[in-house]
Amino acid sequence: MHENLKLSRRSLLGGFAAASVVAGVGSRKASALSGTTTEVSYNGFLDPVNAKDPRAAAQNRMIEAFEKANPSIKIKVIVDPSGANGIRAARARAGAPDVIRVSNSQQPEYSSTGSILPIDDLVARDGIDTKDWLIPLDQTKVNGKLWGLQQDFRIPILVYRKSRFAEAQITTPPRTYEEVGALGAKLTKGATIGYAVPIGVTGGIGGAQAFNEFIISSMLAGNDGPLFAPDGRNIAFADDRLLLAATTVSDLFAKKASTPVTLQYGYNELQDGLRSGAVASASFGLYRYKGIEKAVADNDLAWAPAPSIAPDDKLTAYGFQLSINANSPNKEAAWEFVKFMTSPEAQILAARGGEVVARASVYNDPYFSTPEAADQSGWKDLVQERGRLVTYSVIQSIFNQIAGEEFQRMILLGSTPESVVSQVKSRYAEALSKS
Repeated sequence: MHENLKLSRRSLLGGFAAASVVAGVGSRKASALSGTTTEVSYNGFLDPVNAKDPRAAAQNRMIEAFEKANPSIKIKVIVDPSGANGIRAARARAGAPDVIRVSNSQQPEYSSTGSILPIDDLVARDGIDTKDWLIPLDQTKVNGKLWGLQQDFRIPILVYRKSRFAEAQITTPPRTYEEVGALGAKLTKGATIGYAVPIGVTGGIGGAQAFNEFIISSMLAGNDGPLFAPDGRNIAFADDRLLLAATTVSDLFAKKASTPVTLQYGYNELQDGLRSGAVASASFGLYRYKGIEKAVADNDLAWAPAPSIAPDDKLTAYGFQLSINANSPNKEAAWEFVKFMTSPEAQILAARGGEVVARASVYNDPYFSTPEAADQSGWKDLVQERGRLVTYSVIQSIFNQIAGEEFQRMILLGSTPESVVSQVKSRYAEALSKS
């Protein structure tokens, strides 16, 4: 059992009346007074008062169910859309928030701070089923340890406007980047971009994150290769994968499937282009699909698996985990909240909010046989069939920025794909040495 958290489950269920806290947690004893509550602060990106977001409404229902089952614990939600508050707290070794929602792409940086709790012992202690996940929980480890429990999974999808494809007499969505390149002559006309490649820096945690998330990470890792070393520091993808990625992206612009306009696109610009029809297609996030669909008239939006180098190549998947602040004075209460929010009971509530939830058993619920859940079921199958998790960098946002700048330079100034390989590697090594 981890020395930082040797508490029994009864310490929570009894309102912490008899809980004792040992080395690493402090000498504080839980109050035995009847009615005493523990407040757990939860750092996430969903605003509880946003009535228009079904995911926020689902989160409210999940928290309400948790507090009803655990009357001695109250949850305080801290809204942090960018995740900046969470990483600042980790770097500063602050005692709050108690629970932080962390993406797999940020997990190496969080774990490197020493400010989130490894939970392998807790998972074993409480008998968490590590197999009941769309991608087995063991594959979410960073440097050999579990740092959180997975809430959801995300994977790139091709989002396209059906009318644009019909006008160009395109009957089948492209499966490969070679097929995407062929869209240029058919779709990129006037103000319409056939396939937008977003290499801008807006949105996300920094750098060209959308470019990395939707396109580059899958190209670099391939079907079975690494992205970064297990500790999240050194580049582990092969030079020829980066050369292939640079060559492929260069061809998309040369064939006018994409245009230099998209060098300034991030998440929001890409979404706006798909909504307006200025972008005919793009690899995008499934988590934004429903929002675009509601804004597009005449059922004119559709999705398909994201294109890849070869048909049916693997695509990098990621999602969000709930992690416990290692400096929190409320670790046991925080762990109970994490367990509940990732339990099948809570996950079915999250599913009704539109998430591709992580627990595999939840997909046996009758909800997933309804038309409302058809897209989620398709995305779940895509995650299981083609998704793979990779290790990201401890300075992932800086890598995103470096890659984005070098790919932009290649498109705008005509530098070679070989130069992209050399510059990305040398600049990353320099940045890592300073981190």
